[in-house]
Amino acid sequence: MQENKTDILPSQKSLLKQRIKENHPDFRYYKSLFNLTSNLVAITDGDTIIDANKAFIDFFKAIQLDVFQPAFTLSTIFQKIDKYGYIYDGYLNKRWFEFTNQANKDYYRVAIIGLGKLYDFNIVIKQFEFAKNVFVIILTDITQIMGYKDTLEFNLNSISKNKEETEFLLNQYNNAINISNLVIKIDMNGNITYANDAFCKVLKYTQQELTSQNIKIFCNPNATYAHYNSIIQTMKNRDIYKGIIENIDKEGGIHFFNVTIVPITNQERVTIEYLFIQNEITEMVKAKESALQALEEKSRFFDKVSHELRTPLNAIINFTEQSLEIYNEIFEDKESRELMQLYLQRAYKNSNNLLNLINSLLDLSKFKSAKEQFNIGVHDIVEIVNESYESCSGLNIKEGVMYKLILDCESGFVQCDYFKLNQMIINLISNAFKFTQKGFIIIRLSQRNDNYIIEVKDSGVGIPQDKLAAIFEPFEQARSSDAGTGLGLSIVKEYANIMNIKVSVTSSQESGSCFELKIKKFII
Repeated sequence: MQENKTDILPSQKSLLKQRIKENHPDFRYYKSLFNLTSNLVAITDGDTIIDANKAFIDFFKAIQLDVFQPAFTLSTIFQKIDKYGYIYDGYLNKRWFEFTNQANKDYYRVAIIGLGKLYDFNIVIKQFEFAKNVFVIILTDITQIMGYKDTLEFNLNSISKNKEETEFLLNQYNNAINISNLVIKIDMNGNITYANDAFCKVLKYTQQELTSQNIKIFCNPNATYAHYNSIIQTMKNRDIYKGIIENIDKEGGIHFFNVTIVPITNQERVTIEYLFIQNEITEMVKAKESALQALEEKSRFFDKVSHELRTPLNAIINFTEQSLEIYNEIFEDKESRELMQLYLQRAYKNSNNLLNLINSLLDLSKFKSAKEQFNIGVHDIVEIVNESYESCSGLNIKEGVMYKLILDCESGFVQCDYFKLNQMIINLISNAFKFTQKGFIIIRLSQRNDNYIIEVKDSGVGIPQDKLAAIFEPFEQARSSDAGTGLGLSIVKEYANIMNIKVSVTSSQESGSCFELKIKKFII
């Protein structure tokens, strides 16, 4: 039959089809087998259908296509699917039938869409025996099999994807815990088996330094050994512990943590280790301690101020009452007039003390509430010191005290608040008079390099060495028996900080004190 093989032209398709239909002897065996298979079988030139078996015709009829219509071509119905094994027109820059006819595989796969459904077929193509460029194609329906395969692949992919997503989420959770918490694990003997980076950073250890160390390495021997032992004892019942613990870092620093301790069990519900999840609250604890200290200082302040206010007020009331009692006698009795004068002088003195106390409290209160206003300008330092000196001359009522001003420069200028600097110097001079019974109080203004130095030096009782560091703190006094509230020097220090003035003191007990203000010279 090979000698009858000829190239087929489009005009010859109908002749070939006619010969097949007429049961030409060359096709009699072919025709008898053509309709016995359930596979879809057709004779084609690669696009149009020359002949087809009943299964082929019925399949396309079911999806509302007529295989013998001129518009029907295999190139248009084979779907482009970019998956291994599928072919379509233009596959690898060749017509689908050219590719399959030259390839070594026994079959390929094609996909056909009909009525919204995708059908999968294995396709086998063979050269037609009786003519060139004519092929016999056999389509085997594998739609259901591919459905099972796709379902299986989807499930496997879903399982894999879920596993990956779960691992990804778990990694994120672990990272979040590690970033936001300090985490350690210990075994049943209290030995550290794990410490995350955040924990190591805070406690200033490396992971290698902590591994296998007992947790008591963090304990304050005086406080937390017993605390840890009580925690472990509680957790033996598999209870979760929540509370506050104190740890000591590698350098001896104290840290406080809000901790949750979780016992970790195996499948037999036996505790095998403990997980510590901690958050540092050191600053919070310190803030609480500071608040308690401030509350204590506030209570001390009110006790002190109440006492200080009560003393001059009681004196004023008593002296006023006594003055009133002898009021009618003062015109006739010289002794009563002298006594009245003494009472009024004492009342006046206590009134001034009370006024000074209230003014100091107001000054401190305004400063602490940031309401104190500073009017910084350029002023003559000699003029300020002179005025301060003259303002305090009335305090020199003790005969054994020499009060003297020494000016080592005639004029000079500084940047300051005139009235605040004046108040600072007056406070220092008043303090000197308060604690000097004999000797001298000397105010000196001098120039040292680019600075002016104001010294207030006295020969008074002096300040104990252990009190020098705290003498500028509010309510601090050198001795508990000292008069006043201890606010004057505090105000001096606060004003000095605002105006960039350096204040210092040298003193020794029974040898007097010297307070020094160093102010930058202003160049005009």
